[in-house]
Amino acid sequence: MALSSCPKCGNHLFEVQTVEPMHSNYKLNCVQCSSCGTVVGALEYLNLGAHILKQNTAIKRIASALNVSVDLPE
Repeated sequence: MALSSCPKCGNHLFEVQTVEPMHSNYKLNCVQCSSCGTVVGALEYLNLGAHILKQNTAIKRIASALNVSVDLPE
């Protein structure tokens, strides 16, 4: 399998850095070279799947307290 490398310096290690682009209302997670900081990709700041699961857990807890049945994924 090929080893990913930085297009600028050739390093093989990467890290995630949270950034707030100028004049924006949101944050991004940038995948960058751990040596020179060259950005090679971007990810959403919020993990929507994790938020949905957290909300489902809260909804189930409330439904259980109210003795109401809900069908939500785990």
